[in-house]
Amino acid sequence: MTLAAEPLADVQRLITNRLDAAALRGRRLCVILGESCSAHAKSPALWNAAFVALGVPAAYAALDVPAEQLEAAVQALRADEAFLGGSVTMPYKARILPLLDEVDPVAARIGAVNAIARTAEGRLRGYNTDGLGGVRALAEAGVRPSGARVALLGAGGAAQALAAYVWDALGDGELTLINRHEEAARTIAQRLLAARAGHVRVVDEAAADEALAGATLVINATTKGQAGLRAIPGGQWTCLEPYSALAPAHPAALPAMPGQEPAFFAAWFRASREDVLRNLQRSLALCTRLQPEAVCYDIVYAPLETMFLRHARLSGHRTLNGQGMNLWQAVEAFNLVCGAWLSGQGLAGEAVTARVRAAMAGVWGR
Repeated sequence: MTLAAEPLADVQRLITNRLDAAALRGRRLCVILGESCSAHAKSPALWNAAFVALGVPAAYAALDVPAEQLEAAVQALRADEAFLGGSVTMPYKARILPLLDEVDPVAARIGAVNAIARTAEGRLRGYNTDGLGGVRALAEAGVRPSGARVALLGAGGAAQALAAYVWDALGDGELTLINRHEEAARTIAQRLLAARAGHVRVVDEAAADEALAGATLVINATTKGQAGLRAIPGGQWTCLEPYSALAPAHPAALPAMPGQEPAFFAAWFRASREDVLRNLQRSLALCTRLQPEAVCYDIVYAPLETMFLRHARLSGHRTLNGQGMNLWQAVEAFNLVCGAWLSGQGLAGEAVTARVRAAMAGVWGR
């Protein structure tokens, strides 16, 4: 295969961040598709560490794709013969489904993908390793959903994946889906009940105090607490970093100020201060009502301790951040995306998977 002199040249015109062409040239390519993933995604460091450990000519890059360019970006990647596949992050895990050629049955049941692989025929196939990664991270920490009273915050792609795997492991436990839009959570509940009978209910986030107070495992699968700026329609930015996932958030949205982040944050904080304070006050009050044995799990990993986890820790609860889930989902996705290509180079089997996991864990210092 002859690789392009300018890797991902067609894609570069569709994204808002700049790619390092020199680092990508002459290599097979993997990417992560997101709204602003170049600022916070850990996947590039994880996957590139694995490629180095295996000694293979491949590289992984982050693509900040505006919503209106997502379809064109997927088409450009499909046409690039160097493209092996990669990852999908919020907010595109569900939105990308109709743009793919095939979807794995598990991902189809979840209704979201976090990994895409290029088949030998050049088709793009979607998978979901988020939920499996989350449950494996919990098990690694000695936390098992079986029989638990689980409160799951969110209804996006990551929440859908976690709900499916937690549901499979829940046994006779109870799952409460909490979201600001009840209809999205009800759709998840219907999918779960179609798979098996069990105890699942839907609660609006504004009225979730009792559900949270009774939970023995609280999982945040929203972007509340995530570091950095978020682009929203209409050329505006907002931020969710100072918020706790335990309470509603209504941050201000202001016109984007590229290259002037300090000035933007100053204006944004003045406009959002009262809302942030309301959110934090309610979160602190809720943490004092959580069950003493409740485990608080946040899939966000940037920052490593979100406001939700800080409040939970300071109120005496065990906390887990998104490191473990990010590691495990990446290992599973790496195998799906790169497995066939690596096998063609004589790299296959459990020993290779162990090397990949060790390299990725090293990035996290685990």
